[in-house]
Amino acid sequence: MKLQLLAAVATTVLMAVPLLASANDQGWYVRGNVGYGSHTNINLTGNVVGDAESEGGVAGSLGIGYGFGNNWRVELDGAQMFSRLGALSQLPESPTKLRTTTAMVNAIYDFDDFGKFKPYVGAGVGYGRVALGADVHDFVNDEGALVKNTGCIDAAGACFVNGSDSGFGWQLLAGVGYDITENLVWDTHYRYQALGGKDFTGKSGDNSIKTHIDSSGAHMLMTGFRYKFGAPAPKIMHTCWDGASVENMASCPVQPPVVEYTTCWDGSQVEVGVGTCLAEPVRVTCWDNSVVSDATQCPVQPTFTCWDNSIVSDAAFCPAQPTYEQQLCANEYRQEIIYYKFNKPQSVETQEKIRNIVDTGANCAVVNIHVVGHTDSTGAAAYNLGLSKRRASDVRKELIRQGVSENLITSEGKGETELFIDTGDGVKEQLNRRTEVLIRLSSVGVVN
Repeated sequence: MKLQLLAAVATTVLMAVPLLASANDQGWYVRGNVGYGSHTNINLTGNVVGDAESEGGVAGSLGIGYGFGNNWRVELDGAQMFSRLGALSQLPESPTKLRTTTAMVNAIYDFDDFGKFKPYVGAGVGYGRVALGADVHDFVNDEGALVKNTGCIDAAGACFVNGSDSGFGWQLLAGVGYDITENLVWDTHYRYQALGGKDFTGKSGDNSIKTHIDSSGAHMLMTGFRYKFGAPAPKIMHTCWDGASVENMASCPVQPPVVEYTTCWDGSQVEVGVGTCLAEPVRVTCWDNSVVSDATQCPVQPTFTCWDNSIVSDAAFCPAQPTYEQQLCANEYRQEIIYYKFNKPQSVETQEKIRNIVDTGANCAVVNIHVVGHTDSTGAAAYNLGLSKRRASDVRKELIRQGVSENLITSEGKGETELFIDTGDGVKEQLNRRTEVLIRLSSVGVVN
């Protein structure tokens, strides 16, 4: 029943934790807690055998720690608990007792945004010492006969154990602090300790005996105080809708309702939910954006669309279409982009794009040509960098082969560092697998 009560309290604290936000305390503190605890059931083997269940006892803990101001704090924690275990396997003349002492380093995460209450969770590792006392004797039954106590596996008739064993231990904590003042916190927490198996020695007559516990641990529920050193943290003030400054937004006065207005088609305004706009007259927008009251009043729409998408009434009115060469030399900068299949250094588009670049070089005043290779984010970064360099180098070599001066061409590879579409790592995206060729002209217009 005691273990169930402790577990229920711990579960309640842990379920409340996800509902809360973070704390921000920084500096040194000391802590002291006392309370109630119960050791886990133990099973003794060896010269002293049997099961024992803790009757519960007083628990205490002291700690010194440091808060980092980012929700985390670390503390050095010492704890001790004593409990009587009662009769060993319900046998007469077999009282047992257990004392645990621990020294651990805890890492604790605090939560806030729930008024003065600040729950926390934590875990610790360190040293644990378990002291066992057992006095198992033969006993006289109700008929007056001496009965061998089966809890003592020894011919002498009595087993005495009063020893200790120590080693690695760990613990879990869940608790809540309440800010009494800026520096003083009422601290209540539950902790579970696990100290592992332990070995003990004792006496039976003149003989040395041994016994072993498979596992040892404890549940503790303690309360106390935590004192934080240093000056109190500055108060965080909030500004209300009316300009007032308060510590808690809940203290702001109630804001009066805001009256909203809507603007009607004719420019008038009416209160939302109260007034209504006048009905707007029927309007028809014609193809030329003129507005009439009837569609039959719209002007006749031209029926010929030119190469530049301009609309005229006769094809003779279309502007002259620029030649292929004029289009190549129409801008100071011209860009060609070659796309690649996954993990391929060459593209089926290369020759078509190369022809456009060569034609630009033959008809325009070219200053330089810069070739930049890119990859998507699939694969290792070093491999992608090499692949992008090979793609750019292949394009440069083909341009030189077809007569473009190598002095005009530079190339480099960017790998996956400049994605056209930011997909994140490990994603195949064809638009990122590309080689960009940027051509710069010294003057616009055909020169040959």
